[in-house]
Amino acid sequence: MDLSGWLRTRATPRPLLVTVPGGRAVRLAVERLTRERGWELAAAAADADLLVVCGIPDAAFREAVERVWCQLPSPRARSDIRAADDVADELDRARDRLGDPVQQRADSAGRASLAPIHGVVGTETDHDEHAAHHKVQNTHRVPSHDNNAQHSTHQDGGDPEADGGAPDAVSGREQVPEPHGGTDIHSGQDMAGDHEMHSGDDMAGGQDMAADHPMHSGHDMADVQDTAGGHDMHMMHGGEVAGLPMADRASDRDGLTLDQLHLTLGPVLSDWPAGLAMRLTLQGDVVQSAQVEMVGEVLSPVSSWDDTPAAGALDSLARLLSVCGWSTATRTARRLRDELLAGVVDAAELRTFARRLRRSRTLRWATDGIGRLDDTYGDLAGDATHRWRRWVDAIEGTRPAADTNRGSGDRLRVALEELPGLLEGQELAAVRVVVASFDPDLDTLMAPHGTAAAR
Repeated sequence: MDLSGWLRTRATPRPLLVTVPGGRAVRLAVERLTRERGWELAAAAADADLLVVCGIPDAAFREAVERVWCQLPSPRARSDIRAADDVADELDRARDRLGDPVQQRADSAGRASLAPIHGVVGTETDHDEHAAHHKVQNTHRVPSHDNNAQHSTHQDGGDPEADGGAPDAVSGREQVPEPHGGTDIHSGQDMAGDHEMHSGDDMAGGQDMAADHPMHSGHDMADVQDTAGGHDMHMMHGGEVAGLPMADRASDRDGLTLDQLHLTLGPVLSDWPAGLAMRLTLQGDVVQSAQVEMVGEVLSPVSSWDDTPAAGALDSLARLLSVCGWSTATRTARRLRDELLAGVVDAAELRTFARRLRRSRTLRWATDGIGRLDDTYGDLAGDATHRWRRWVDAIEGTRPAADTNRGSGDRLRVALEELPGLLEGQELAAVRVVVASFDPDLDTLMAPHGTAAAR
């Protein structure tokens, strides 16, 4: 066995989870099993070697999944899991494929033959052809690029700070995206004293907010319109150059004419509501307009948190904490959620975790003042901090289950209607935090009428 083969059989897979509408039960099973096996979840396609599709995608969602699959570097494997009972067997088979040199060579050869079809640019062939046909526009489709990296790895249970739980200071709201080919965003917040900074969706070139900690990217996005320039040496705004879309120009809120970029978050994105897509228009790092879309259709029974509202609150908190970059608290929230669903959770540990979040000054600082709704919106009222505090109340059992029901149809419709207005004028770094503070469960709206509920 050569060195590469030896490494393939011993390396720990890094799966990227894709949650299909209606696939929550599969996602929960995958997250539990990967945690028990010690597999660290990837936050971006560039850092993953295993793509795990949780649920049954329809045609529209499958297209977004295929786009992300093309971004995974080799060696790679893919597992499409349709039911929670199949998770263990499917992950075992995917790991075997990942370590099989014959399959990996065949996959690499297949990718090379498909490169012209998928519009891979930047190769010597592309440059030679462009030099020979300078005025011929390249009409190949350009996939979105993912330059994200992965969250740092820490042992679960380690308290990220001595004072009782505040994540390390950082807000990515001051980050500005670099003009490179892939379009990524910054989540905005680093958490924990001995933690590294994580961006929610990598925005390369963001300023380091913690002196001794390197910055890491996170959170891949599947459906991003590339705004990179092509081989043509002419500077243009709007239209295409060498077949690549260029930025438009429009007046900003101060009356200045700036580049206007179009960016889509979702529907395939780590720690992102299944089936949600946000189409943004940006000038600099400021959102000028936003549109909400639902992508996909629920083709499997819809799971519900009605019987376990505390577990649903922990699941929502885990997403928010991950977006904000507090990795140890994210792992703790998911472990407690799994133990709560299994009926083996320690109530004292739940209360300790809730107090840890409440005492976190930097977590409050990261979420204060963004996504604010007035008191007429009931349990959605307040800013992002008010909303995650309601989840903490649910963990402690001090808030009625109805007040934290993310699957309520009326609540979902209000959240989707208000999100665009809340995002307009926000810096790009705050977008993920605002969405995570609502964590809308779209399965109820997207499921066909009469779909049976199951957990």
